[in-house]
Amino acid sequence: MHRWAIVVVVLLAASLCAAPALEAQFDAKGLSRLSYADASFVGDGAFQVYGANLRSADGLRHAADMKGGQRSFDAATRTLSLTWPWGTVRCAYTIEPTRLRLSVTVENLTDETIADVTMSPMESAFPSPPAGWVPHMPYRTFNLGWPTTLVARMPQAVLAACNEDVARPLQFGWQGRESLARRPMILATVSDWNAEILNPQLSRPIAPHASDRYDVSLRFGPAGATDDQVFGDLLDRFAKLLPYRLNWTDRRPIGALFPSSSGINGEKNPRGWFNDKQADFVTEEGRAKFRERLMAWAGQSVQVLKGLNAQGMITWDTEGQEYPHAISYLGDPRSLPPEMEPVADAYFKLFTDAGLKVGVCLRPQLPLRTAYGAGVNQYEVTDPLATLDAKLTYAQKRWGCTLFYVDSNGDPNAPMSASIFSQLAARHPDVLLMPEHENAAYYACSAPYRDYQNQRQLGTGGDVRRLYPNAFCALYLGDRDVKPVREQLIECVKHGDILVVHGWYSPANHKDIKEIVAAAAK
Repeated sequence: MHRWAIVVVVLLAASLCAAPALEAQFDAKGLSRLSYADASFVGDGAFQVYGANLRSADGLRHAADMKGGQRSFDAATRTLSLTWPWGTVRCAYTIEPTRLRLSVTVENLTDETIADVTMSPMESAFPSPPAGWVPHMPYRTFNLGWPTTLVARMPQAVLAACNEDVARPLQFGWQGRESLARRPMILATVSDWNAEILNPQLSRPIAPHASDRYDVSLRFGPAGATDDQVFGDLLDRFAKLLPYRLNWTDRRPIGALFPSSSGINGEKNPRGWFNDKQADFVTEEGRAKFRERLMAWAGQSVQVLKGLNAQGMITWDTEGQEYPHAISYLGDPRSLPPEMEPVADAYFKLFTDAGLKVGVCLRPQLPLRTAYGAGVNQYEVTDPLATLDAKLTYAQKRWGCTLFYVDSNGDPNAPMSASIFSQLAARHPDVLLMPEHENAAYYACSAPYRDYQNQRQLGTGGDVRRLYPNAFCALYLGDRDVKPVREQLIECVKHGDILVVHGWYSPANHKDIKEIVAAAAK
């Protein structure tokens, strides 16, 4: 065989075995073609700016004038420019074998601040409906506490919308539409997950005559490609930026203690102690009885916890539960009611003398009574870190608390910034924080609370463990039957998750929990 023929055969064989390559073409509006593995992934490729809002020096906000915009495309640099009197938006496209990069720069040409801007880089077209997607559901995220890696899996390929900047907030992804064949993309510096409650963490104002840049990408992989194959480098970058710092080796169960209940509110037991509506804990004689009952209740709890080989307990309601459930856990150990104040020291000492860790519930808000109101409300504060620090420090100094459940740290879909908890943990490296709401970044510094009792949640997810292999959660089981998830719970405990159980009596699941912990230790 001639040498040139051998070369042709080798090249032909190599081309047949080569991985699919991304192909893109452009026109004056933006993308005109985007294909991978012989499938097209762009519908309308025009880059659009939906709008922007400006804020004057005195704080007034108004919409930018979107009339008269000018559009141009530099084919040599593959850069699209859109210009209005208030600013210029440029998108530089970079084509790689499996990635289309979009570097979007917004330049402020005014003496005012650009408060936010909303854009659509293109309309994606999917050769097949992405697996698991449903009509009308938006698939977008805000780069807050999780790296932005939104995946569309199809028989033809895997497509991921990614934010290459893992540090700063940005809305990116696909808008909600009925169609699963075509979806406009969204790129914005404002959150509109609720038109009336915007996420304040998503804020990237552009100062007068300054600019900001957003680096996003569409990453492609062959059908069946794993997340690590498509965007593993982004996951590594996120974990390096927010490194794992938690050092808590004791993973034995924790007892949840609730000496009171909301909704009881007896005339002389307004805080619902011991579920006893008829009790008198208001008079001097009644407070003496409260002390006696509380210490007996605590002594029983010690025996239950020791029987479980628990590491300690958290008293959720040291202040009682006088108010409705939404605010029934006051979360401020500095504000004890008159019947609890004189006995609190002896109460916690009973546990610590038995070798058990102790803890309380905290909230980043402040419980305040309005001037003419009948009850107490929880109010957000300007510095939640300082509020949590003050409450924690008080409980730690007075009772030696090291276990802290943190209630109401934002919303399930928008928890407070994890930086609040990383700073709090750095100030108090000898405590364990268990925040109610979480994202991945929380696991670097705390053991987020998960709830099997009420929400059927199980342990730390695999997506979190990919970022932080040593991450763990505090998994609340309450008195729920755990037999149906016994094997899953064994795996949870093997991976370090802490089981949180009722600790003032012995429900039926305690036997199962002991067996689960023992099986996990083998």
